[in-house]
Amino acid sequence: MARKSASNLKKGNYYIYEGEPYLVLSNDHSKSGKHGHAKSRIGCVGLFTKKKKSLTMTADTSVEVPEIEKKTGQLLDINENDQIVHIMDLETYESIEVMYPFEDDELNLKKLTKLIGDHELQGECTIDFWTVMEKSFVTRVILPK
Repeated sequence: MARKSASNLKKGNYYIYEGEPYLVLSNDHSKSGKHGHAKSRIGCVGLFTKKKKSLTMTADTSVEVPEIEKKTGQLLDINENDQIVHIMDLETYESIEVMYPFEDDELNLKKLTKLIGDHELQGECTIDFWTVMEKSFVTRVILPK
């Protein structure tokens, strides 16, 4: 994993805090005082938990940045009970299990619900998914035209 100083985190960047990836919403800097260090106040939201946090740390604090793999796959099957989507990765052609989209992603959840009984339409769908810290989840469902 790569590292970055807290002062270099920008809105839209991701970083790891206490083993959880967070999306940076804001990063406010305060100048150093006569005897102190410059501080960064980072407003963020957990990628998996969706909990908001506000952290204050010295600007030169080194934080880990997660590797995010963005991939595309063909939809094979939907397991509604376990909320898992079976996808064939279009680069490696391997079959993998991916978590449903997050609850606040109503559009993609609605598209998956529409596909549950229609196996013919499922085979024509493409799924964009991310893998972050060995967890894969759906980011976009692309229906055929």
